[in-house]
Amino acid sequence: MKPPSISTLAITAALALAAAPSGALAQQASRSTELYHIFDIRTSADKNTMIRALTDGLNFNVSDSQTITPLVRGEPPETPGTFELVDPLAEGRLGALGSLLGSAQAAQLKQVRCDGAVWISTAQRRLRGSQNLRMTLCLFPYVGGYHLDVYAIDTADKGGSLGRRLGRAIAGAIVGDPGDWTNKTIVDALRSLRTNASATITYVEGQPAFSGEPWNEGSTLVPSGDERFEN
Repeated sequence: MKPPSISTLAITAALALAAAPSGALAQQASRSTELYHIFDIRTSADKNTMIRALTDGLNFNVSDSQTITPLVRGEPPETPGTFELVDPLAEGRLGALGSLLGSAQAAQLKQVRCDGAVWISTAQRRLRGSQNLRMTLCLFPYVGGYHLDVYAIDTADKGGSLGRRLGRAIAGAIVGDPGDWTNKTIVDALRSLRTNASATITYVEGQPAFSGEPWNEGSTLVPSGDERFEN
């Protein structure tokens, strides 16, 4: 597929600016949105097979990620663990810093703890002056299978100068909606598990909830270069 020309992107950006309310264009602001999903994965595959399948699935969309395989000893527990959010600004001497930063910036400092997970991966999508999206995936073993927990926080800039608005509009026309990237990354990882680890995947819970089960539809596709995550 031929990429859009610069002139096409400029027109798209101009239309986006024209459609925006005038009040939203004048004030610079940040908006943060959090989401999470939990999936139950039934499979007889071992840990290494699961990790390889997840890594292959993530590589379709992610080029900037950090992955760790913690040392977890002993037999899997009867029930799977789950992620926890830690707010370093919630108490202590750093508590006052939260009010200085503002809620959107403070939310970016939250840390995801995945105690008991055998695999943890964090990926980021950064668009200068536009967006900072961070996604963490944690694989928790238990008797009979695994849970895959996903947490993400998306902080988007709004308003500001004409140059900043135009830059964000052009970036959005090139890389698309961040929610689409997040969901595609999750679905491709799950499809890789289904194919390479013979896994049966059930959605447990999340916010906002997935509509349907797209990971059970079609096959895992290797995206073209234009669809890949770009830093």
